Amino acid sequence: MHTPVNGPLPMSLPKMLRTLKLGVLLAVLLSLASAGLAGDSVDGTVIAVRQADLVLTFDYGAGTYEIRIVGIDNPRDSDMAEKATLFVSQRLLGKNCTLRFEGRTPEGEMIGRLFTDDPDYGIKDVGVELVRNGLVSRQSSYVGYKYDEMKTAEDQAKEARRGIWKTRQ
Repeated sequence: MHTPVNGPLPMSLPKMLRTLKLGVLLAVLLSLASAGLAGDSVDGTVIAVRQADLVLTFDYGAGTYEIRIVGIDNPRDSDMAEKATLFVSQRLLGKNCTLRFEGRTPEGEMIGRLFTDDPDYGIKDVGVELVRNGLVSRQSSYVGYKYDEMKTAEDQAKEARRGIWKTRQ
């Protein structure tokens, strides 16, 4: 004789494994979404600037990101690299700004554009301003600027012989 079971029937092992896999997949997807996707923007504060490679620590309130400024080639181990670091520090360190995610490098580093939010300096793309001031050159292979802002900024720096363009062309 069969005795009826009160409540839900126990889940079969294969169904339990499928449910567990779905839960793990959902957790992974949620963690990736919180790391920012290309085109996403977030407001926060730059709390550190590293010399030479212009990697910044960006505090967005719920955590921090290590960000490399996209579209620029920084002259490493030079006086100009120190000037570029000082330029970024003066405009961003401890100040509000907006980070626009652009993606990741092949090595997995997060890259993005940083925009100042300063009443005295205005809203500016920091990468473009670094190039315009001749402190770095643009990455000619980077095509993320649809209006050629980087090329225009570099042409202006070359014409005015600013920074790295003082002695070369």
